[in-house]
Amino acid sequence: MNVVVDNSAGGDPQLAEEVARGLRDRGLDVEVRKPDRAKMFDTSVNLVATGIAIRVAIRPDRAQLDSIGQVVRAALQHRPSVRRRSRSVPVHLGETARVVEWIDLYD
Repeated sequence: MNVVVDNSAGGDPQLAEEVARGLRDRGLDVEVRKPDRAKMFDTSVNLVATGIAIRVAIRPDRAQLDSIGQVVRAALQHRPSVRRRSRSVPVHLGETARVVEWIDLYD
């Protein structure tokens, strides 16, 4: 399965890299989207992202979602503040805004 760790909004590069590493260790094909410096200070953007998103091309089965969730939860535990540890990471279906699952530390 191809997984995209989307940090294009520049939310948390360390979390993105840690999640990508963990997913690769589980045998998944992972792409990391880095922030576009030209858009970081674009005042026409209406939504400010404070974290990352996971994008999958096809809807994962429960075992795959659980595996992704374990990696994300492990990475969230290493964040330096309670605010950063307690954020939720959405799993989007492709490039849509449709969220298949929300992953947070408190499962």
